[in-house]
Amino acid sequence: MEILIVAIVISAISIYGAVMLKRLYFLLGYFLFSILALTSLIPTYNDDKMLALTSVALFLVMGIISFPAKKNILDYEMNEEAKPLVKSFMIKTLLSLSAVNIIAIFLVKFDPNMPEGITESMRIYPMIMHAVLGILPLFVLFRMSQSAKLK
Repeated sequence: MEILIVAIVISAISIYGAVMLKRLYFLLGYFLFSILALTSLIPTYNDDKMLALTSVALFLVMGIISFPAKKNILDYEMNEEAKPLVKSFMIKTLLSLSAVNIIAIFLVKFDPNMPEGITESMRIYPMIMHAVLGILPLFVLFRMSQSAKLK
């Protein structure tokens, strides 16, 4: 149960970052969530090695992609030639974060070895959190597409 409270707080950091368009908080929440997921998967490694290895790889990639950066993209002065490159990188990063969390919904659903403290009836909570974290990058992508600075 404690892990769920920590996960909710961490998810709230990303939600705050998405709503306020604060890149540091948005990415920090995803980064901390990936660390939480990795540390909760380590004890279950011996139960199903392939599933654990897949999950570790998935959340390791999420941690690498979401390593926090202090400045917002819109805070940089960009010339016209750099805008397509920045847009492309931003889209790839956000869609990758979304894909990792959508896949994680199914990992939670089918994983027979949940972290300690998560009962069978509580599986829905991590699935909802991964759904929120899967939709959040799409929300940021939409908000950023409305920005005149990137058009």
